[in-house]
Amino acid sequence: MNSNSFLRKGMVVLALLCSAGGASAGGFTIIEVGTKKTGMMTSVAKPDDLSGVFHNPAGIADLRGNRFLLYNGVAFVNAGARVKAWPGSENYVDKPVDDEGYFQGTIKPTRTFGIMPMIVGSTDFGWAQGPVWALSAYVPEFAGGFFPKAEPSRYVMIEGFLMSGATALTSAYRLPGSLSFLSLGASLGLRVFYQQGEAYQRFNLDDLGNGLDIYARRQGTDYRPLYNFGLTADLPRGLTVGMMFVGGTPVRIKGTITLSEPDDEIQPLLTSVDRSLALLKSYDMTNELRMPHGLAVGLSWQALDSLELAADYRHWFYSSFKEQRMYHNIDVALIPGKPLLANPMVTPKDYGDSWTVSAGALARPLKLPLDLMAGWTYDHSPVPDHTLTMEQPFVDLTGFSVGSRYRVNQDWRVSLTYYHYWYLRDQVDNSILDPPQNIIFQGTSDVVSFQLEYGI
Repeated sequence: MNSNSFLRKGMVVLALLCSAGGASAGGFTIIEVGTKKTGMMTSVAKPDDLSGVFHNPAGIADLRGNRFLLYNGVAFVNAGARVKAWPGSENYVDKPVDDEGYFQGTIKPTRTFGIMPMIVGSTDFGWAQGPVWALSAYVPEFAGGFFPKAEPSRYVMIEGFLMSGATALTSAYRLPGSLSFLSLGASLGLRVFYQQGEAYQRFNLDDLGNGLDIYARRQGTDYRPLYNFGLTADLPRGLTVGMMFVGGTPVRIKGTITLSEPDDEIQPLLTSVDRSLALLKSYDMTNELRMPHGLAVGLSWQALDSLELAADYRHWFYSSFKEQRMYHNIDVALIPGKPLLANPMVTPKDYGDSWTVSAGALARPLKLPLDLMAGWTYDHSPVPDHTLTMEQPFVDLTGFSVGSRYRVNQDWRVSLTYYHYWYLRDQVDNSILDPPQNIIFQGTSDVVSFQLEYGI
């Protein structure tokens, strides 16, 4: 194992073992925003509240007047992993290994957080037949976690968080005359990405396992355009079809990597390696990622006046993401004549496409101003087993949701929803990363969401 074995992984914390309660659908894309979606798991064909600016902008064309929406979801996580010892780890990881080759015990985060806020305001400016305009700000992913320093996972992550937010202007319009069965909509705006992570990095200095640990802290930001386009079509027999195109973009997270002496309680810096002190400072870095294009199709059926049934299919084109590159200006050589790191550092990804299928129902029983919702979803991850990492545990998952919306009066409505996810792919034994990240991963997540609306 050479001196850059651990840093060749990218020295990157992209996501977390606990990311947003595991609500990552389509790989890195969170779609559980708004209680219509979190209550019945579907919201492409008939998003009947202002969260439609996210799920299908055409869906807000009939939301006339002046309106306001405030939403937030909070995640609670129960996840953990068993990590298989890798060649050479016995030289510096002081933790027993069981008969199957795994470090003893399950590694769990000591603390996690995940929130998904959204605020939207809309108006039709009093035009009876004009477009509806909406201004929104939302953070579909703001998640983080902390892991014990004493565990082998310290070489992947100790702490970190990922934030992906957006602000957008949306316009939607129901066409006139014979085309009035069609609504069109578009959202244009700005995305912001921020990542921060801390972990130990191991530098081996010889073939005998002698080396040192370095504490690495990385953070970076990027801003990218947002553009989504959608339509809805009202068909006979109470059917509505919705379609949306989600614009993708390359992402270049620019920031710094700061290397410092590790915590003495784990392993002190080898002070005999005096030349290593030149390494302990901040460096520039640029990490290249990809947010893919996506397509969504939904079908809603008003089976009865008091019963709506719906189904969604969403697809993200991740298959073009074959490798991840990180550029830096680290020019130190601990071993004379041998660069510490390749530039760029390349990590294989080999992603495939990702897709999600969902179904749900909304009922209005007993003639009360109350909607009851329930749904189910299955999400297929783009990440293959052989490039899955603990800091990117995007695995297949399935889950269910329940929720209710209550109309307080003619202007106000409140909603409360709950959904639960199970992770499905739970073992990796063919990792091609360096070092191999062969793990047994398991977990569930629970998310509670609240929404307040005015002008319904």
